Parts: sequence; C-alpha cells; structure tokens
Amino acid sequence: MRALHIQLDRSKGPVYKQIASGLRELFQEGVLSRDSLIPSTRHLAEQFGVHRHTVTRALEELVAEGWVESEPGRGFRVVFSPEANVSVPSKLWSDFPQIHGLGPDGVEDYDFPSGKPDLRLFPEEFFRVLRSCLRDIPSPDLLGYSDPSGSSALRLQLREYLSRMRGVARGQVMVTHGSQEAIFLLGQLLARGKDKLIAVESLGYPPAWDALRLSGAELAGVPVDQEGLDVAALERLIEHKKPALLYLTPLHQYPTTVSLSLARRERLLELVCRHEIPVIEDDYDHEFHYYGRPTRPLAGEDKSGLVIYVSTFSKLVYPSARVGFCVVPDRLLEPLCRLKRATTRQNDLLIQETMASWMRQGGLDRHLRRMKKVYHHRLEVMSERLEKIGLSFHLPRGGMSLWVDLGERGADIWARCWERGLRLRPGSFYALDGGLDRNRFVRLGFAGTTPEEIQSGLNILEQAVRVG
Repeated sequence: MRALHIQLDRSKGPVYKQIASGLRELFQEGVLSRDSLIPSTRHLAEQFGVHRHTVTRALEELVAEGWVESEPGRGFRVVFSPEANVSVPSKLWSDFPQIHGLGPDGVEDYDFPSGKPDLRLFPEEFFRVLRSCLRDIPSPDLLGYSDPSGSSALRLQLREYLSRMRGVARGQVMVTHGSQEAIFLLGQLLARGKDKLIAVESLGYPPAWDALRLSGAELAGVPVDQEGLDVAALERLIEHKKPALLYLTPLHQYPTTVSLSLARRERLLELVCRHEIPVIEDDYDHEFHYYGRPTRPLAGEDKSGLVIYVSTFSKLVYPSARVGFCVVPDRLLEPLCRLKRATTRQNDLLIQETMASWMRQGGLDRHLRRMKKVYHHRLEVMSERLEKIGLSFHLPRGGMSLWVDLGERGADIWARCWERGLRLRPGSFYALDGGLDRNRFVRLGFAGTTPEEIQSGLNILEQAVRVG
C-alpha cells in the first residue's frame, strides 16, 4: 500500500481536519484519482501516528462533502476529483475586454496615493448620525427595496447642496455606486456599439476609460495642455468622426490637475451644442480648491442640456461608502433607472439616510472646511520640498495631487525610487495610448499623507535625484 505524505502539526488545530485537508489536496493533485481506493484506516493511522478513530473521523468528513464514499468490506473510494471536470477551451474567454488594474492593491512604504482622503481624520460625528438612523428609522424603511434613483432624503440634500455650493441647479439627481457606476451607465445608454466613438482626454482617468470601453465604443484621445482640454483638437476630431459622447475632468484635470481655461470652456460649450454631443463632466473633488473660488461646473453654465454632471463622495468623505451621483436631463432619468435596476438595483439605504441626515445637520460642510485646511497645508509642504529638490511641477489651484516632471533623467530617478521603496506610478499609466514618456512624469498625492510622511517619502525621492 502506497505511503501518503501529509504534514501534521498538532499546534494548528484538530488533527482530523488536517488529515481531511491533506487528502483533499491529494485528490486535487491527482495523487489519488477518481475510483481509486484509499489506504485502510489502520494503515493511515500507523503512517500518521494517530488513532484509527481520528482517521475515520477525517474520512467521514470527506464522505459528507462528497469527495469519497464508504464501500462495506473494502474501505473508502474516491468518487470525485477535478480531473472529472470538463475542460473549457481558453479561447472561449479571449474576447472579453481587459479591465485595467484589477487586483489587490500593493502596500508599499511610500507611494503618495493619488486622490485618496486621509481616513484617519474622518469624524466620529458621522458614526453618531449612523447610529441615530439605526435607532430612529423603522427597519422596513432601511432594509427593503427602494427607488433605483436613490432615497428621496438624499436626493433632496444633494439638490440643495449642488445648487448652494457648486451652482448646479437644473436636472434630475440620481444616486449611484460612486462616479464609476454613473460613467458606466451613461456609456451604456449614450454610446453603446462598436460603431460609436467616445472622446476622452488623452491623459486621464483609466477606471473611467474601462467603464466606457464596456459600451463597446472606441475611445479617441484629445490632447491636454496647460489650459486643459485642447478644444481645437476636439473640433478636428469631430470633423473626422463625430463622437457619441465626450468625457472630461475640467476643474482639476486628472491627472495633470490643470483647470480648463475660461476661453476654452466657452468654446467647448458652443462646440458640443452646435454638434449635439453629450458631455460627461466628472467633478470629483470640487470643494478641495485652495486659491480663490473654484470655477463653476460646465453643467452650471450649460444652456443646451447636453452636459451631464457626475461626482462622488469617495474622495470628499470616504471611498467605501460608494455614494456617487449624476445630474441628468429629465428624459434620461427613467432609462438610467432601468439600467441600474438591471445591474446593481439600488444603493444601500442605511448609508443614504445617514449621509442625508449628516448633510442636513451641517456635518458634511464642517468636515469639508476642516479637510480643506489640512490638505492645503499638505500641498504647501509638498510643493516647497519639491522646489528645494529642484523638480518642476504644476502648482494647482486645487485637488489632492501634484503632477511632477522628473526631467530628462526621469527613467533613472524612477527606477532608483522603486529600489528604495518609493513606488511612484509613471505618467504612462494615465496615457490613453501609452505614448507619454514612461517615467518622466509622476503623480504625487498629498491629501492622504501627513506632513511628516510627505517629508520622509520625498527624502527618498531627493536621494534618487542626487545620485549621479
């Protein structure tokens, strides 16, 4: 009878469970194939140095799970193993679109995360409001199905907030799972089909591109410079092929942080109106503006009804809330709700009611005022240190990150930073065609890191710059 090799460690829990787990692995590896007899309980007990009852208990567990069955007078036989499964041709999955950057996030010593709030400063006040909602709102009103467009309480607060703080007063508000779901739904509704074209900033936000690509449309990049989207280049694209949709981040352009100039804003609104091109305006961190008042969103200036406003609480409050929203023309709300009902159905009611109550009590305003001061200080700390190092960067009027030029030696600097534990994301990550110099530009987030962490991380960058 063959010997079976299973490592047992009595300090790691019940031995019979370890034997059962070891036998499962042998089934999966093909050491014990389907229809083969398992060595006798006496033989296994002697081999593993345990009592026969321990082996019997392990085998009974495998019988209950369907791996083996008992044959009176013969012992136990393997009745299931992965080799019995039908192999699926890999080409069956080859045509699915590849989604950028899926997988667990790596944790590094210093990485200056882009666009991430500092959750260590999140207010306890929010959790008091949450507990109050759990106590005061009847369970059926929190746990049941609801309107796919969002809770009436939160939609009311959002309409008031957007009108008061951002100058967006027209249109219907719809609550979504972050801005990502809003972008996906709008792409499906307005630009679905391989014959469609979606214009995006050639340097931009890859997750939004992924959501838009799922519509089947082709993405076309429009250049970005120090004044934001190149509207003249967009006009040339329209002459070649009219896009079904335009997606852009005009206030704090992602990733360069530049703001769309007033002259280009006016020209852009005229252009999309003349050609009847819907626009998704992604305004993801509006309140974090440090020098003067932020420019009013395009949606607040648009008279044509073509600009669809998208935003999120992921960066203003906390990411896992998954509370985003869009403001759409009346005629789009119902078809968007049908799409949402077919995918995610609705947002969590407890979080919606908590957010609405917190906003009504002034908690969101207080939190944003506090964080704006904190982030502004961190911007100053990072920018002053980068100046001392001698690196060029665009000083934004707002946002949560800096777009830094490492210069002609960027590739060497970038590599040395990685060797020292500073994981900088290269500019090519944000380039639609990957054509940007891979390591010359980097995006450094300052919002989620303390001044001390900024200094420590930039010490590594300075060392990498000074070498050679």
